[in-house]
Amino acid sequence: MNLPKFGNNRPVSASGVSWVWVLVAGVIIVVGGYLISTVTPYLFPPQGSAQAVLIDDLFRFMLFVGGAIFILVEGLLLISVIRYRARKGERADGPPIQGNTTLEFVWTLIPAIIVAILSLYAFVVWQQIETPAANAQQVGAVGQRFAWTFTYSFDNNMLPPETDTTRVDAGVLTRLSEGSSISFSSPQLHTWVNQPVTVSMETDDVNHAFWIPGMRLKQDLLAGRVTTVSFTPIEAGVYRIVCAELCGSGHGQMAGVVTESGDLSGAWLIVHPDEATYLDQFYYPEVEKILYPPTDPVALGRQVIQNYACAGCHRLDDLGWAGVTGPNLNGVASRTARLQATGIATMDEYLHHSIRHPADYLVPGYGNLMPQFNPEPDQPNYMPDSDLDAIVAYLLTQTGS
Repeated sequence: MNLPKFGNNRPVSASGVSWVWVLVAGVIIVVGGYLISTVTPYLFPPQGSAQAVLIDDLFRFMLFVGGAIFILVEGLLLISVIRYRARKGERADGPPIQGNTTLEFVWTLIPAIIVAILSLYAFVVWQQIETPAANAQQVGAVGQRFAWTFTYSFDNNMLPPETDTTRVDAGVLTRLSEGSSISFSSPQLHTWVNQPVTVSMETDDVNHAFWIPGMRLKQDLLAGRVTTVSFTPIEAGVYRIVCAELCGSGHGQMAGVVTESGDLSGAWLIVHPDEATYLDQFYYPEVEKILYPPTDPVALGRQVIQNYACAGCHRLDDLGWAGVTGPNLNGVASRTARLQATGIATMDEYLHHSIRHPADYLVPGYGNLMPQFNPEPDQPNYMPDSDLDAIVAYLLTQTGS
């Protein structure tokens, strides 16, 4: 057999040539896997949390391994198709090939080792992202068709620095002096850079899924259970919150949107650059709304109604709501036809009853999706009578066609 010659015309063995090609193939596989693992993550949203970095690193490693295996398998297929193709005029069967125990052992052992390494790596990352920090900001979240509501609390030690106790609402002042905490709600989740956050989540109806793509976080909300998710933002900005579990006809409305005027509507994660900005731009103004409620019931109702998840279903231009799965609230106070249909004497009474018992008088064309707001604190969807009265007073100002 004539052996090929290279360089100084010394013969090179066939096995030497084979090892050269094996080395070249190995470099192609490794470099290809590296390129796949490096280029693909550029398609992802920016990393907004420390957990996103951990998860992306794990995914890059998986892409490297998977990409290398893909190139290896596809390369072997291509070589086999070219080298072992039937030549022109060949009609005979191919040679009978028996099993190769060594080869079978190798291609079983290597995947087993890869799976073990990936499992161990994934478990370490899972432990890191599931362990909440001791100093985490605690926020409650309720998912319901079709909106998110985030709940914050404050006590006597968390008041704005220039609180005027002489102007504080008497009931609020009493609760604070007794050491109680007071909660307020927002359709958006606020925090600041490098502050760990733990969100405790419940659902008021069907299952939902809390997903922030920029944070690489997703957690199911399961009926009858409280689930949690923890993360630490590392980049200031605005991140969209999405429901990733099909929950009904208004499922898509549970994602934050940008209105035509450029305002944020619905569920968004807003990460402030530092704690001072968070306090000044969000926390203190919201606390002051509780401390110094408007004396005008209409103004109070306009403020209070935004603490509930009504925007997810209803349209109300005055507040920038654009929901479609609930009745349009524009001009609701002028719809006397509803009084005739229900037999209720006044619109004031009708609105009170509809909020407390939404299933009693359904508007034609709309299903029974609205949660029942109850008057007792130990009941779900608690709405005190004072909030209800203020909301109705505000809605009674929504007149017109």
